Amino acid sequence: MNYFIEDLNVFYATIYGGIAIGILFDINRSLKNNFKFIKKISFMFDILFWVIVTFIIFIVINATSKFELRYYHFIALLVGFVLYYNTISKFVLRFNSIVINFTKSFIKKLVLNIVGMLENLYYIIVYSIHLLFDIIFYIPNIVFIKGKSSKRPLVKKKMKKGV
Repeated sequence: MNYFIEDLNVFYATIYGGIAIGILFDINRSLKNNFKFIKKISFMFDILFWVIVTFIIFIVINATSKFELRYYHFIALLVGFVLYYNTISKFVLRFNSIVINFTKSFIKKLVLNIVGMLENLYYIIVYSIHLLFDIIFYIPNIVFIKGKSSKRPLVKKKMKKGV
């Protein structure tokens, strides 16, 4: 009887591993649905998904039965995944989409604000340098040339044709 209870505990723990795989599957799905560039490289995300799933299965089997692989591990993983997928998957997928859209809009607004501040900083620096050059070069030229230019007329006289 003790072995049966132990195997039942291993079965339930492996069901949790199937639920973890389902959560990871929904994260993968929500990333593919919300980002266009991920659709173009989805094979890389699929490979990453299966590597992580393999790692989860490895951890679950190690934690539950010290690498004694039994047929009911696969059944429990499938039961856990189907149980998750049919019950709360749509809510988790919707929650992931909301979180991803909020994060995207927050990052977009943050980048636009930073660009706006940098643009304002650019104009502050450029106009300060422009004012500095005006003070250094333009104003002294007006002051010193004004005394010499009083002898020259400011407007040239028009010459008559034929004379």
